[in-house]
Amino acid sequence: MNKDALWALLVVILLTSMAAMMLDRDDEQTTSEPDIQPEQQETDDTVQDEPIVEPPHDDGHLHPAPILSLISAEDDGSMISMSGYVIHGHPDQVLVDVFYLDESIVQFTPDASGLWNLTVNTEDTGTVSLNFTATHTVENTTSDPMVVDIDRTEPAPEPVDEGEGDETEGNASDGNSTGNQTGNGTDDGTGNSTGNQTGNGTDDGTGNETDNGTTNPTDPPQPTYDASDLGQFWLDVFRCQPGQNITQVDDLTTAAVETHECSVSITMNQTHITIVTNGLPDHDFESTLACSQGNDCTRAQNYEWTIPRSPVNDTTGGHVATNCPEANGDYECAPARGEVAIAVNGVPFYGPEDGPGGDAVASQHGAYHEDRQPIVLGVCHAHNGQGGTFHYHADANCLHWHPEEGETMLDYDDSTPAAVAQNTANGSHSAVIGVSMDGYPIYGLWGYDDQMNIVEMKSSYKLKEGETGYNGIDDYVYVQGLGHLDVCNGHFGPTPEFPDGIYHYHSTMMNGEGGMGFPYFLLCYHGETFLDESGGGDDPCAGYGETWGPGIGPRPADCQGGGQGGQQGQLEDVQLLTPSMALSNAWLWIGFLALVAIRVRRTRA
Repeated sequence: MNKDALWALLVVILLTSMAAMMLDRDDEQTTSEPDIQPEQQETDDTVQDEPIVEPPHDDGHLHPAPILSLISAEDDGSMISMSGYVIHGHPDQVLVDVFYLDESIVQFTPDASGLWNLTVNTEDTGTVSLNFTATHTVENTTSDPMVVDIDRTEPAPEPVDEGEGDETEGNASDGNSTGNQTGNGTDDGTGNSTGNQTGNGTDDGTGNETDNGTTNPTDPPQPTYDASDLGQFWLDVFRCQPGQNITQVDDLTTAAVETHECSVSITMNQTHITIVTNGLPDHDFESTLACSQGNDCTRAQNYEWTIPRSPVNDTTGGHVATNCPEANGDYECAPARGEVAIAVNGVPFYGPEDGPGGDAVASQHGAYHEDRQPIVLGVCHAHNGQGGTFHYHADANCLHWHPEEGETMLDYDDSTPAAVAQNTANGSHSAVIGVSMDGYPIYGLWGYDDQMNIVEMKSSYKLKEGETGYNGIDDYVYVQGLGHLDVCNGHFGPTPEFPDGIYHYHSTMMNGEGGMGFPYFLLCYHGETFLDESGGGDDPCAGYGETWGPGIGPRPADCQGGGQGGQQGQLEDVQLLTPSMALSNAWLWIGFLALVAIRVRRTRA
């Protein structure tokens, strides 16, 4: 083969390579799905036009069947106005079918957030029963039916007393009522009723009833849920869902007034619950250093977590104990850094360690000086990491902090661990602040002790002799009975929602000796999870945005990919080719080919 042939072959190879590169770029292009605007649905026994079915999504996973929920239903006797929402990862691909008297009267698609409004005109009497079903048209999954009964039954007339005697209403004065009855309607007793409402509630058989009113006031009754199926519980507890009132919040680190809005979507099947959030809180917050020094402020994310619908205790053992050595392999360790649980506003709870590996909360409260990397926690012991990922390291009780008139979130007192507890000290058991990856709830600082007294819950971890928290988890030892909680930072017992008892965790700011309340949320999972135990703290890529990444440090030597660790896994180390990059590369190839052409001409000359 002569030189010209060799050069020609090289040119063909180079051209083929460039064409393949451009084709790969074309294959990577995606189009966004159009937004569907909400619209009022009205019917008068007519069926609307068939809705447009969106093309199949391309997010690489299947979704649980849609779930229908009713927000309100109002009836004026001729028109029934209803609103609700569809719980699904892609509500704008869901078709809702409404039946009345076994006949479909309307079909509609909710808006992109899952909200819908419907008005039905009918003057039928009795019980008007509307049956709703929702079908995901792409995956052909259908919800359980939702029945809305509108009672238009005429109330029965008041019964007429046919007694011959007259009935005289007693005079009401100072809570006393005397009612003498004669004729057929007489009371064989004295006919006198004394109503001082004083509590004993005894009836002496004479017709006199006395209430002494000595009963102690109690908290308002709370709903009771099934501890073996927490689906409805999480639907009721989580904030920021479609149809709820969502308040715009501000990043207090910046001079501007932001309008951040949280977002949470919950779907479920028989075995698990999927929680999709944007990771923004529902209260004012501080991004702190990443924002003020690096202009990398909190911004919306795209989180998706899966938890068990019916939590089950882990009895298998044999777990890797790297991130929770005190558990001795009995339970699965939570990541030392990164996502360990989910707040009820959709913000992740992180493990106790900061980027350099120290106890972030202990450092914040002066237990040691962090000299490896500046770490500052904002209000509620939260801040954002690389990429605008807002998260809590402890506390998170500002979820249920109700400031007095005129106060702002900056008035939330986190000056000392003891002060944090007082922010929500109202004499009641703390509300739920989050859910662990094993499906068990996480409550705030206040809970029931063994005698059912409401006390600040204390952890059972303390610093090893001579340690400060500088080395994070390695500096702490578990001492059974030191506080109220076990090695994972939870316990089994009653809560307001589960009076018969459920395993649950508590946030802790102090231990049983008055020291730091490590691990603040949890250190291991008492129940079974859907997590890959090979990830999290054992992942060489874990710590992105905290220990390594742009502006922090190089990728760990054993890390082949990039991105965040934890449940979300690793982002592959793939470079996306932008049009500008393609253009610049094309000019490179053109220049090279020009040189080849010049070489060929000179050879021929």
